[in-house]
Amino acid sequence: MSGYYYLNNPKSELGHSPVSDEEMLSAILSIGKRHGLNISDKMIFEEIQKKESKSKNTRRKTNLYIDGTNLFAGQHELFGSNKYLSFGFLIQEIKKLVSVDNIFFYASYMSQKNKVKLTTDREKLILAEALFYREVRNTKGINFYRGHRSPTSGKEKGVDVHLSVDIVKDVFFGNCNQIVIMTGDADLIYPLEVVKMLEIRTNAIFLPNRFSLEMAYIADKAFVLDFSNKFRPTRKLPKQLKVVSINKASLHKLSDIKKPRMINTRGK
Repeated sequence: MSGYYYLNNPKSELGHSPVSDEEMLSAILSIGKRHGLNISDKMIFEEIQKKESKSKNTRRKTNLYIDGTNLFAGQHELFGSNKYLSFGFLIQEIKKLVSVDNIFFYASYMSQKNKVKLTTDREKLILAEALFYREVRNTKGINFYRGHRSPTSGKEKGVDVHLSVDIVKDVFFGNCNQIVIMTGDADLIYPLEVVKMLEIRTNAIFLPNRFSLEMAYIADKAFVLDFSNKFRPTRKLPKQLKVVSINKASLHKLSDIKKPRMINTRGK
């Protein structure tokens, strides 16, 4: 048996509701009797025991989904234009909280000329972004989805949708049985709600300045990586939220980068 059963329910947002194993087996017993099949309570009980034993012996496989554009913007607000957070350090801190098997990263690059000078704050920001994403892409086992930006407005397009669909797709196809999402964007709450309907464990991770209270309440567990004690909650927090103080972050300084003065950032 697949482990997922559904009952048509027009009142549900998805048009169906999950059905428990007990209800499903009871229905099977009833159908069997109507067709002259002798399915005993003992047979049903043994099937339940087999399934529970298999479930206990199955290692939890966890996927981490990172809203990369949101992450870069948040760390820039925390640390400024002259440095950027070490992605390797960030992953180490996350793995102290949740065991992670696969990492998926979604981002788009700011509009940039082919070469960047270290003169204005805008140029430093573009350079820091390019170097941060380069470190992400060079991380072993990372799955990097590069989105795009509107040529007229400069706004990011399609990245959140891609992230949301990947979460739901991976859960439905059985590619994971626990998810972790790192974002401060409340628009990404819905995929979290969908996978919770399927009884998949959910975790949310936030920067102190990129925090969604509603997402923290919805997730089974939630964490704030409180760099330099910047987290300032103004409302009641959920019991499942843990604030983790990180007083000393590992940062890369732009001043440590060996020039030439003109630095190529495109496609790196």
